[in-house]
Amino acid sequence: MGENLGLYTTLIGIIAALLLMLVIEKRGALNSRQAAVIAALAALCAAGRAVTGVDLLFLQPTMFLVEITGFVFGMRAGLFVGAMTPLISNFFMGQGSWTAWQILCWGMVGVSGALVKALFPRAGNKTLTAVCFIWGYLYGAIMDIWQWSVFMRPLTFKTYFLTWAAGFSFDSLRATGNLLFCAALGCQTLKILQYFRRKMDIQYLENH
Repeated sequence: MGENLGLYTTLIGIIAALLLMLVIEKRGALNSRQAAVIAALAALCAAGRAVTGVDLLFLQPTMFLVEITGFVFGMRAGLFVGAMTPLISNFFMGQGSWTAWQILCWGMVGVSGALVKALFPRAGNKTLTAVCFIWGYLYGAIMDIWQWSVFMRPLTFKTYFLTWAAGFSFDSLRATGNLLFCAALGCQTLKILQYFRRKMDIQYLENH
């Protein structure tokens, strides 16, 4: 069974991502204007992650944008933009069994933005910056589950802790990068996306 754990872990990531998408899917359809803006945001995030590449994997100016997308446009948009970010960018950076877990993690980042909005409607960039900082570590801890189950033996709490500890410095870089990017660019990004959200909510009446 041990040699198949990598496969099982990948399947768990895929199933979890699909279930998350299925739950959010039931929240209602997007109109054409919303779909166009959200697709553009997904492409922008994927391009930003791909441009930074493997060398700057832990300093990517994209996770904060996924978080703010979910905050402004809701769970479905946050999930879609988050999930598409690693799926598209990994065609340039490298696809593998880790992709399913990355899709799950990035999708959860977008969903968390919507949850922040639901729980704290008046939250601003300071709150989103704090959440992005936390996600720097949380993302690493979740991805370590995949790495631990595939490469570590025996599968014990001690070996997981060692896996997590080995990547702690990289997680700290990611968290610091998220903090700096969101602190520097978050306010303006939030204003821009809220402007587009208001524009999309405008209903034009036909003349009779």
